[in-house]
Amino acid sequence: MPPGFSILFAMGSWRRNLPGRHSGLLSIIILALILKIVYLATYQDLPLWDQLTVDNYYHHNWAQSIAGGNILGDTTYFRAPLYVFCLGALYAVFGASLWVGRVFGVAIGLLSIMVTYKIGRRVFDHKVGLIAATLQAVYPVIIYFECELLVDPLFMLLLQLTVHRALVWWETRKAGDIALTGFLLGLAAVTRPTALIVLPLLVLLLLTKLEGLRWAVKQLLLLGLAMAVVILPVTVRNLVVADDPVLIASQGGINLYIGNNDAADGVSAVMPEPMGFNWRIQQVTHIAERELGRSLKPGEVSSFWYGQAIDWVLENPGDFMLLYLKKLYFSFSNREISNNRNLAVFFDRIALLRYNPLSFGTLFSLTAVAFILCLRGNQRGVFLLVLIITYTIVSALFFFSSRFRLPLLPFYIILSSASLHWITSRMFSRWRSVLWPITGCIVFGFFSFYPVAGVPSYSSSQHLISEGLYYLATEQYRPALSKFLLARQIDLAFPETNLNIGSTFMRLGQLDSALYYLREEERLNPARAKANINIASVYLLTGDFKSASREVQVAIDSRPYDVIANMIALRVFFADSLISPADLADSVDHLARRGDYHIRLLNDAAARFSSRGEMELAEALLRQAIASRPPPVETDDYAFERNYINRPANWARERAESYYQLGFINGLRGNFDLSIEYSREAIRLDSTYAEAYVNLISGYISAGRLAEARRTLAEAASRFPDNEYIRQIQTRVGQ
Repeated sequence: MPPGFSILFAMGSWRRNLPGRHSGLLSIIILALILKIVYLATYQDLPLWDQLTVDNYYHHNWAQSIAGGNILGDTTYFRAPLYVFCLGALYAVFGASLWVGRVFGVAIGLLSIMVTYKIGRRVFDHKVGLIAATLQAVYPVIIYFECELLVDPLFMLLLQLTVHRALVWWETRKAGDIALTGFLLGLAAVTRPTALIVLPLLVLLLLTKLEGLRWAVKQLLLLGLAMAVVILPVTVRNLVVADDPVLIASQGGINLYIGNNDAADGVSAVMPEPMGFNWRIQQVTHIAERELGRSLKPGEVSSFWYGQAIDWVLENPGDFMLLYLKKLYFSFSNREISNNRNLAVFFDRIALLRYNPLSFGTLFSLTAVAFILCLRGNQRGVFLLVLIITYTIVSALFFFSSRFRLPLLPFYIILSSASLHWITSRMFSRWRSVLWPITGCIVFGFFSFYPVAGVPSYSSSQHLISEGLYYLATEQYRPALSKFLLARQIDLAFPETNLNIGSTFMRLGQLDSALYYLREEERLNPARAKANINIASVYLLTGDFKSASREVQVAIDSRPYDVIANMIALRVFFADSLISPADLADSVDHLARRGDYHIRLLNDAAARFSSRGEMELAEALLRQAIASRPPPVETDDYAFERNYINRPANWARERAESYYQLGFINGLRGNFDLSIEYSREAIRLDSTYAEAYVNLISGYISAGRLAEARRTLAEAASRFPDNEYIRQIQTRVGQ
């Protein structure tokens, strides 16, 4: 029997042995599991399965780093770590697979449905709990986000558990219940720090049950200590690893500025040019350091952007208020908006989502009716309403995305279920009493469904650009070009559309076309340095070194830290045959320092020195390369991309290149033992490196170690049967 059917069979047997109250819930869980299995099976058949978005790649890459043993990390957490550590633990056990991450999301979703039932039953009754669990089981947006390797489903579950335990404590007033509430809130906070919004609500809840000052102080201490058990280790870790007193994560200031600046539209992670929607951590750090005139830790960078956001609000109170109201509207709007993926286009590709009639507007309309019902005396229901309102008011200070609303959906669903139950139970027996709630539903539904504010037009081409970038990253250049050209037809001037077309033409070897579109990008978006970097690359390929130098200098003036820009500048320097080795060495050191001594830059410079016969300069750079460390994954911009160039496997290959070059240099010098040692280390780091085998075999032969040479040659010939150099050695030694 297939595993999935075995699980369903076992659950069915369990259902027969349960009392009626719980058998209904189990039936809903089985339904939810079937729907999620169908969804994953359908999703897997789409090319979008492994076309992750920005945040998904970051979590996936960071989790792999943790699974590989980098548990303590290297710098301040940019994002709260709990979800990624859970994902990393699963990767360590089961392997780094998208299936692992998505099944983890499904498990979270099933647990969340159970907790929704428990809260619904506690706040209202058993029937409302079952209705709520059923609605959540089939709600399309929840099904989608559970499988996207994002923190939000886990945060949703932990927030639910916190609320449930708080409601239990509200009844029992036991010390253990308030401590467990604090512990769960701490877990939620180290998943997404906005969970701390709930803390003042818990204090307010405590005051409604006040039994004297001593009792209140004891309860608050228990709540705070239980939270500290979870949060304090994260804070201490930030202090120990980075000497940075950040409570949980350093993203908050940047997020606040994203939601409050001249370019903010309320629904996308956009900053003023030249950062735009595609800003990078290095970029915001560089701007902050340039403004303050010193190096900054991640927490200090966050503080800088907090200040920038507050300054903007104080200088533009009218614009702030209009933008804030717009974000509030989107928080209650029926439209589902993502700053990384066009959800409408994605949902249209999966029948389970496309034909699902449930939407947020319906929940919002029914929740508005529940507001009136709860005011009649249901204090627990009022607590859920206050939680929704408070969380929405605070989160609207940042920017809106549908996944930021996800943690509130179970509470919306519970309140909507109470309204549905109230209306349907009176529909026929007391039909006049349901007229006003139905009227209220229509009025609030109109507010939610009617498009009061428009969504930025770029979202219409977003899915095409995302798909094109996936094809570009996987070296499928023709499909990539097709997607980018379609995106250009929708929005000619959208930043990086022409850049992507030019980059694709460059990879296809069509340099004239590449230069045309790159110039278009430069014309339409003049503040973007990426266009200049790519234009410099085209000139470098055509041998126009003067133009290449001019273009790359424009890029470096804007982004002096950019590794690719500095590598192009390095190649321009080496193209000048008149420059002296000493001046060249000074230029390389300057570029390497700006590029934070990245191993790719050092290896490239060493290879070019070797080709000029400057072996000592090359060797010094290679020793630097071997000693270098990858950038901290927590703040590495490349971790947000599919081709994460600094992942451990890629870094190992770069170190293999360093050792290979050292082996080659020492072989030329006649230091055959060293050449053999370095070549073997290169092969250990990268067993697919054919040239390192050639080095090693040559070293063995030159050192007179013929038996080892023949043995290694046989292995190399088996591994690389088509390698020209290995065949030449075989011919020379008669093997």
